[in-house]
Amino acid sequence: MQTKFDNNYHSILLKRYPISKNNSLQAWNAADSYLLEYLQSNFSLEENNKILIVNDAFGALTLSLNYFNPISLTDSFMSRKAIELNAQTNTLYHKPNIAYHLNNSSMKFDFILIKSPKILDYLDETLTYLSPYTHEKTVILIAGMVKNMPKTLWNLLENRFGPTKTSLTKKKAKVIQLKIENKQNQSQYPIHFVQENTCLKIYSFANVFSKKTLDIGTRFLLQNTPDFTEINSIIDLGCGNGIIGVNLALKYPQAKISFVDESYSAIKSAQLTCQENLDNTNLYQFNINDSLTGFTSNSTDLIVCNPPFHQSHDLSIDTALKMFQQSFTTLVKGGRFIVIANRHLPYYSPLKRIFNNCKTLATNRKFNLFIMIK
Repeated sequence: MQTKFDNNYHSILLKRYPISKNNSLQAWNAADSYLLEYLQSNFSLEENNKILIVNDAFGALTLSLNYFNPISLTDSFMSRKAIELNAQTNTLYHKPNIAYHLNNSSMKFDFILIKSPKILDYLDETLTYLSPYTHEKTVILIAGMVKNMPKTLWNLLENRFGPTKTSLTKKKAKVIQLKIENKQNQSQYPIHFVQENTCLKIYSFANVFSKKTLDIGTRFLLQNTPDFTEINSIIDLGCGNGIIGVNLALKYPQAKISFVDESYSAIKSAQLTCQENLDNTNLYQFNINDSLTGFTSNSTDLIVCNPPFHQSHDLSIDTALKMFQQSFTTLVKGGRFIVIANRHLPYYSPLKRIFNNCKTLATNRKFNLFIMIK
């Protein structure tokens, strides 16, 4: 659904990406509106101000402030693509400047605008990363919906970085103004854990799921995935820190494996996990991508997937459904698709519709493990 996002800087048309059938989900929320309102009410932006926007999901902030030519820093390929697609439907002064990391270490920003992420460790790591890019007058504003801003957020900011000033609540959103007094230049990431009952070291950056231990869904998948013959090509789809793909690489040492995720942090994590645990790294490819877009049809023997059911703070299975359809296209005839899913998620029907078959390999109180054959 395309909606008009009215604000004090530049009203724009926005769509979510991937396109959602849920019309209740729009491409901006009250935190975006309030952040721009707070910025306009309390500060006077000038054309030469250096502005950084962090964690902008669909471009509400990046495109509204396009006149000032901000840099938009994101960990998400999907967000990058959404901003680029939304830019095409609006009249803008500048082509959006979107980055996964900053290249100019001497740059100092006057304003840093952050949409509060779901993982607070990621906010901590982001602020640590950005500390060298601030000067004594840098304005840092962090916006979010109140329900997604736990009390530990304020503890984190004040204990690690410096004093905060919090706005009144408006339409269930808040804006926090942070002054960095304690510059944190030393990152604790990547971190790693040793997978239980193995010698595998699993590496993760801050924005990766289950950084400190093997999550129960992946454990259930690894325990119940059967052995197959003639597996020469594998995709770890939504690879995260690469733990599934590394285990498959040890089981099928001759196979070429593609690690695919839409998170820059996940791909960096999977690369480190592979470098630490595997010898023949020439067999492995790493793709930050929108699911399997661009992959060759009928090319892969086995795809294993632990799909997401959130997009930022919103519940959504649209990305998972796209993964299912593209996996069908990418598999060879007779190829296998394995999906681990929380039991409450409605995946069985679309999987059976797409593949014309869907077998439950294993189930427990929390998870279903499905296998489909093309």
